[in-house]
Amino acid sequence: MAYKLPPVHLLTIFEAAARLESFKAASEELFITPSAVSHQVKALEEHLGFTLFQRKSRGVTVNAAGAMYLHHIQTGLAAIELGTKKVRHRFSSPCLKISCFTTLASNIIIPQIGAFQSAHPDIDLRIETGNHVADLRYDDVDLALRVGDGNWPDVQVEKITDLKIDVVASQVFLDKHQIKTHHDVNRVPLIDLTYMDDMWNQWAKSLSIDEITDKRAITFSDYDSTIRAASQGVGLALGMFPIENIQVLRGTIVKPFDQELEFPSSLFAVYRKEDTQRHDISCFLKWLRQSPALQ
Repeated sequence: MAYKLPPVHLLTIFEAAARLESFKAASEELFITPSAVSHQVKALEEHLGFTLFQRKSRGVTVNAAGAMYLHHIQTGLAAIELGTKKVRHRFSSPCLKISCFTTLASNIIIPQIGAFQSAHPDIDLRIETGNHVADLRYDDVDLALRVGDGNWPDVQVEKITDLKIDVVASQVFLDKHQIKTHHDVNRVPLIDLTYMDDMWNQWAKSLSIDEITDKRAITFSDYDSTIRAASQGVGLALGMFPIENIQVLRGTIVKPFDQELEFPSSLFAVYRKEDTQRHDISCFLKWLRQSPALQ
């Protein structure tokens, strides 16, 4: 069927002007002049056959028709945007966009990325790092690598590896504080992580150590900062293994006790259900699971 719609550019200008209730603010957002906004809104009103704004000496406000129309236009534009992203993800140029936290990228992916490129020269990778948890409904990301329980709705979830935790620190810190036994943790600063709540006490309990005293140097909300602080001698931290294996081999951090504890979270790959058959995702996940850094 043929759709009798106003020109799309008029709808986007109206949406901005109605949402902001200001032709001037809309012009600044859209990088056109206030006069152009006014003329385009007027053209839309003439196309529709009714007014959308109450015009006042000091500005404009949407009328009842404008408010109702704004709701429908925003719903329609959002649907078009989402549909465009879905089609682009599936049929655009072969570039696999991956989101993960910085430590995972630097310890696991980057050291072996040359091997992946040699095996799959047809697949281009774009890796985005940070603490933001990608929302696959809206973000321009194909594959997210997350630590958690794997219980995420409406996405395809694959476990990459189970995780364990162990105490890590810099050698300088260990030498300075003469850390020799497990019981020494109660007399030095401990670095905490918000989503590892009570893990220090769980680690202590596994070794039949009295409850850890509440002596903290600092608490971080992201894992990358925790490990960075430990490597710089701030205190003892709990590192995730095998993710930190390469840092231990390099001597950036040290495991003073080598007493790993099962971590309740695992490393997962998350992607859209409609991408289950994507060749590039399948190749990358197979390579990642076989990575020597995760063995």
